[in-house]
Amino acid sequence: MPSRERVLNCGQLRSHLLHSFFNDMENDKRSVGLELEIFPFRESPDRAHGLVPLYGDGGVVESIHHFAARHPQWSYAPNAEGSARFVHQDGAQITFEPGAQIEYSSAPHANLERVIRAMNGFLGDLNHSLSQEGIWLYHSGLNPWYRVDEVGLQMQKDRYINMNNYFAARGPYGQKMMRLSTSLQVNLDVGTADVAPRRWLAANLMAPIMTAAFANSPFCEQKVTGAKSFRSVIWQSLDPTRTGFQRGLEAAEYCPCPVEQYLEFALDAYCMFLPDDSGHMVFDGNFRTFRHWMECGFHGQYPTLDDWLTHLSTLFPEVRPRGFYEIRYLDALSASYWMIPGIVLTHALYDESVREKVIELLLPYRTTLTGMLREAATLGLEEPDLASLANQIFGLALSSTERDGDERLAGLLDHYIRHFTSQRKCPADELLALNDGAVFTPQQYRDYEKRTAEAINSALAQVQS
Repeated sequence: MPSRERVLNCGQLRSHLLHSFFNDMENDKRSVGLELEIFPFRESPDRAHGLVPLYGDGGVVESIHHFAARHPQWSYAPNAEGSARFVHQDGAQITFEPGAQIEYSSAPHANLERVIRAMNGFLGDLNHSLSQEGIWLYHSGLNPWYRVDEVGLQMQKDRYINMNNYFAARGPYGQKMMRLSTSLQVNLDVGTADVAPRRWLAANLMAPIMTAAFANSPFCEQKVTGAKSFRSVIWQSLDPTRTGFQRGLEAAEYCPCPVEQYLEFALDAYCMFLPDDSGHMVFDGNFRTFRHWMECGFHGQYPTLDDWLTHLSTLFPEVRPRGFYEIRYLDALSASYWMIPGIVLTHALYDESVREKVIELLLPYRTTLTGMLREAATLGLEEPDLASLANQIFGLALSSTERDGDERLAGLLDHYIRHFTSQRKCPADELLALNDGAVFTPQQYRDYEKRTAEAINSALAQVQS
């Protein structure tokens, strides 16, 4: 709850960010985690992609209860706000998004191979369980078949109602993000004090390249959008005060400290929740930065550390510190390709020689990242400079993977490079070709997933023979 007196200052907030969100920069386990969001659709006699409500009979949560009953290593454990959540005995979680998207968050694992194995096992079990209820899973950055109003706000908690109202006041993009989008996130360790700023810099510099190379959302609300990753366009457009890159990252005079960059970014972002006269936290149409609220108050009330934590949870930059680096710029990918970005990022950030080469290659673009990201989302790898940079970075990651001796991961990345990156293509190009540029049917998409899986398996068989 807010306070009647000012209780926070920038020094306190800087210290809190360092300890809680940048993990003191004291250790480097090089753990890996993945988060994958997917859309469930129900087959029916009249429609092969019927919406599945989040709650109620036949809803997503009920179906996941059935899944957990079949797999006792999963248990129901709602979060502190009472929202549905399922927890695996290894620490993985299943949660849900406002458009009834399913999100799987892995536990942190010692290496990428282990997290891939865990996620593959989960997806196999989930597909089998949901198929018994006539539900299939769609892997892409956006729901291509439904409008925002058709999906509705499936989570009626105060947080999501206020977030919905806030974004509605800012324009049309926030509600599209909440109800229609799905992403893939790669979570990597911050590292020690000498490593953390370099990882932060490399992860942010790679945003346009990775967005272009893995763009997978060319359709939205039954329309061709003109962008290869319209999901990225949505994120870039919904509220520039809380998305994108930090000013200190792009400024001509570079601020090398990620904590300082993020502090200024967070202070200058608009508050999604402000106190009304009674102290209840709502969005009532007022736009104030957290800095303004902290220094001047609002309705005679000032933020506390809990309010700061809530504010931080509403910020969505391309790379977000959460005690680890949450890399957020990726569209959800085909069931055959979701592991590829993790291969690139773990080797680009954890292999010191590769990381420094990536920074050297991309540093000349640092002050133009925002414009570059928009171009990446629109054109994918059709843009020649992005294609050239992607091929160089993917080549560095492949060499690192091969040095590690992991033939399977190297084979997966090599297949992706040959099939997409070296051809200046991204997955969106294949989605656009499924139905001659028009929105594809569910069956066309499912046939595509089958062909993709067969191609991947064939490529891996050649590697292992």
